[in-house]
Amino acid sequence: MLRIYFVRHGETVWNTLKIFQGRSNSPLTELGIEQAKKLSYYLKDIKFEKIYSSPQERALQTAKLLLGDRNLKINTIDEFQEINMGKVEGIPREEFEKNYPIEYHNFWNNAIEYNPNAYHGESYNEILDRVKLGLEKLIKENSEGNILVVSHGVTLKAIFTLINERGIDEFSRQPVPENTSTTIVEYNSNSFKIIKFSDTEHLK
Repeated sequence: MLRIYFVRHGETVWNTLKIFQGRSNSPLTELGIEQAKKLSYYLKDIKFEKIYSSPQERALQTAKLLLGDRNLKINTIDEFQEINMGKVEGIPREEFEKNYPIEYHNFWNNAIEYNPNAYHGESYNEILDRVKLGLEKLIKENSEGNILVVSHGVTLKAIFTLINERGIDEFSRQPVPENTSTTIVEYNSNSFKIIKFSDTEHLK
């Protein structure tokens, strides 16, 4: 049986400012670094066969902190990058809402109607197709044991939408995991099952 530990990166500067990051980067805050260190200690006794990370710096920074003294390399997985927000990356939510009110509303509330073409972003159908390929890659490369995957809020939301066999019509209702939360997923007999969702016990 394969057990996958999906982790969202630590808090970033843009998280605190409510700025969309997407494919752009914002460094971890001091709190974000501390969150990752606490999670590293929390997971220290788990033997991971492999560690994967989105290639974006905030995820890689988190993955390096989680690596600890394990003699493993971090494998980057492009399919688990954050959603591409195009030209609205790096601007406050208020500005996004002002400039693109319909798209802003649909981003949060109506995944089916969300159309980011005006600012060259990535649609929810596109991210669902992308993360599906990432899940297939994990299954192809790993058959048993524990693996760790560090990714991003909307990307993880997409991953768990697929794992829960929800359609895009239910995407907007799916919760986004917390920073440095762990969601444990088991893969057995060609099916996924979420064992624990968005666990933040390490932060208490």
